[in-house]
Amino acid sequence: MPSLTVPAPELVFDPPGGPPELEKPVTVRLPAIRYPDAIEVPKDDVRVLGALLYRGTVGSEEVWDEEHQSWTIAPADEAAIAGLKPLPLSPPDVPGRPWQGTLIAVGQKDGAGNPRFAKAVGGSPVYRLRGLANVVRDGVPHRGIGAPSPDLLFVSGTEQQRFAVSFDTDQASDAGRARLLLKNGALQQAGYLEIRAVGGQEIEIANCDPSGGVLARVTLSADGDIHLIPAPGRQIVLAARLEAQQIAYQPQAGGARQTL
Repeated sequence: MPSLTVPAPELVFDPPGGPPELEKPVTVRLPAIRYPDAIEVPKDDVRVLGALLYRGTVGSEEVWDEEHQSWTIAPADEAAIAGLKPLPLSPPDVPGRPWQGTLIAVGQKDGAGNPRFAKAVGGSPVYRLRGLANVVRDGVPHRGIGAPSPDLLFVSGTEQQRFAVSFDTDQASDAGRARLLLKNGALQQAGYLEIRAVGGQEIEIANCDPSGGVLARVTLSADGDIHLIPAPGRQIVLAARLEAQQIAYQPQAGGARQTL
């Protein structure tokens, strides 16, 4: 089957200088595809045109299989790769301009419910795209798979925010836990307020040390109790008169609990 000349996809980030954030879409542009005689492929000849998604080290890459909703070892056979469903790209209004589409990473899942894309830690995972085209000219099929795009190493924009709201589910409407937290200058949590509605309705407030470790906590428990838990070795300090109907305490020397 005659081969096409398929350029490497161009990636545009928000902000344009990158690095790419999981939470923001990536614009994918594929410059003009050409026949062996260098003539640009018109959109009316196109049967399939898009970008295949790869991850991992070149030579042992996985490719995204849309039909089975999973990452799979990239086939060595070009015909098998050309049979995969790519990320769709739309034709330009003016010939000569790139075909274009959008890659949305955040919230995408595989068939097992695991995130399809992840932020890079230590340079992994790394993603890239390759253009794929199946076209027909004068009744003759042509095919082409292009060179890889620049590597995609995602960062999490959410993790760079000082103030954040998080949930225990992907959708806030289904959440059983909500946490409001503020981070310090080193992007470690300085404190949080967490509301839980699963396994009993509770509210917890805590402050943290500079590395994000929890210091003191106040919990309004599901049964109505109020728990005051200072950091290890610290105290509960009352700066005013304490009024109580009854006080139960454990003597310092041990023994049974006493009631005042």
